[in-house]
Amino acid sequence: MKVSTARFGEFEVDESEIIELPSGLIGFPELNKFILLNHDEESPFKWLQSVDDGSIAFVLINPLLFRPDYTVEVPEAEVSDLGLQSEEDAVISVIITMPSNPQNMTANLKAPLIFNLQNRKGKQIILNQSSYTTRHNIMEEMRKHNETAQNQESVRSNLEKVRDQQNQAQTASAGDSITK
Repeated sequence: MKVSTARFGEFEVDESEIIELPSGLIGFPELNKFILLNHDEESPFKWLQSVDDGSIAFVLINPLLFRPDYTVEVPEAEVSDLGLQSEEDAVISVIITMPSNPQNMTANLKAPLIFNLQNRKGKQIILNQSSYTTRHNIMEEMRKHNETAQNQESVRSNLEKVRDQQNQAQTASAGDSITK
């Protein structure tokens, strides 16, 4: 199948690669067929390119890359039409907004996309019972995560130093008992 896009030009797509979103996306209910394209091999970003309208494409990212504690709790009825056999079949992505200054890039954690890549179906859901917003600053979230990781590493390092000191003290104490 030939796909013509504003961003990527014209290219061939195997129909088995098309992902169907029967309900479309929020604000785009008429767009139901998409393909996932890599931004580039080293990038965490993907493009969700509409097959129905070549001028529409969204940038996606795995939210766990910048928000490791991100969780999606969805009633079974909400995603039953995706045919998920297990949680492992679900791939979760979020749409990002990329302004001219990448430091201000935000992610919509309130309305993630859930894909079942086994049957190529997807759905965008709204997390009504969550504190997530539609504009989480990705760089800020990464800084928080890195600071937390650095603090945890510092605590681990200090604990190891304390253990080493305790072991040295015990060894010295045992040596003192032997020499007496």
